[in-house]
Amino acid sequence: MTQPIRPTRSSRLVRKLRKLGSEPKQFFIDSSGFQIAHRSWQQSLKLGSFLWVLACFAIAALYLGVIASDRYVSRADIIIKQADQIKMLPDALSMLGIGGSNHQDVLLIQDYLNSWDLLAKLDKELDLKSHYQSDRADYFSRLPQGVSREDFIEYYRDHLTLRLDELSGVLTIELQAFDPEYGQRVVGMMLKEAEGFINKLGHQVALDQLAFVEQEVDRAYQRLQAEKAKVLAFQNSHQLISPESTSSARLGVVSQIEAELVNQQAQLKQLRSYMKENAPGVISVQSRVDALTRQLEQERAKLTGLDKDAMNEINAGYMDVQTQATLAADLYKTGLISLEQARIEAYRKLKHLLVISQPTLAEDAEYPRRIYNLTTIGVLLCLFYGLVVMGLATLREHQD
Repeated sequence: MTQPIRPTRSSRLVRKLRKLGSEPKQFFIDSSGFQIAHRSWQQSLKLGSFLWVLACFAIAALYLGVIASDRYVSRADIIIKQADQIKMLPDALSMLGIGGSNHQDVLLIQDYLNSWDLLAKLDKELDLKSHYQSDRADYFSRLPQGVSREDFIEYYRDHLTLRLDELSGVLTIELQAFDPEYGQRVVGMMLKEAEGFINKLGHQVALDQLAFVEQEVDRAYQRLQAEKAKVLAFQNSHQLISPESTSSARLGVVSQIEAELVNQQAQLKQLRSYMKENAPGVISVQSRVDALTRQLEQERAKLTGLDKDAMNEINAGYMDVQTQATLAADLYKTGLISLEQARIEAYRKLKHLLVISQPTLAEDAEYPRRIYNLTTIGVLLCLFYGLVVMGLATLREHQD
């Protein structure tokens, strides 16, 4: 009696796995996929389809080797530093900005170098568009005629490379041009415009503050002059240089008169003790006492009283104008100190674009990279051709 035949799928899978482990090369050669691809490859060679790959590669080689225009690269390295950060540092790494670079300012410079504002200035000063549209460049490399602003800036950005070193803060600028000397000029102007941009951006606030402080100082000076004029007018109207000194002098006179009056009164009492009232000596001393008394009253009236010419009224008015003048002088001094501080702060906020390496003058063309481009094109063509062959083989297998 015969036994039923069991499925042998699992045994075939085990044999294939063993063959893959022992002879992997022979396993791939014997696989159905490899056999189909090999047959399709031979058929495609017979049909001459691989000649299209060779033809495309030949066209690329002809263009890159003969037609493509040379593009020269001019480079420059820059860093942004504030005025208060620029000092003599002990090591060479500090000259690259380590520990003191303004990363945000470098990013702003990056955006400005890619902006339309800078491109418009470069085109106005150096006629950049005409250079990129020049007939000396091949048709596929140059900028087409009559392009829009968006196409122009896109073409410009394609030929501009900006690399930022995050550690040191150094920004490397690379610009491609069809003429090495022209590229060097363009990069030089880019550095000049970038320095003006960062100075204007970082210094504008400080300049506004400085202008405000200068305006306040001017106002304080005008007020001081006005208060000085009031003091002079007060002195001229009362014919006094210093009312306080005049008051002190008159107080001295009053004290002298009082002392003399006391002396004469004592002498008068002495004379009256042994002389009559109508005696010539008594009458003479009495006259001096009366004169001193009247003089004392007059001097006291000049010092204090309801009269506007009294010294106490004059002193009070002088203190008012003098206080205002002193206050104005103090405000003016404070304004001058604030002005100097604002100037120092404005200098501290001034930013400098330090050029580590000046724009280079290229001797050899870096673009197009012919060997690299041809290798890349060859690999891509072969991959594309292989995908097409595999696709066609898969279609045939399904049709069969």
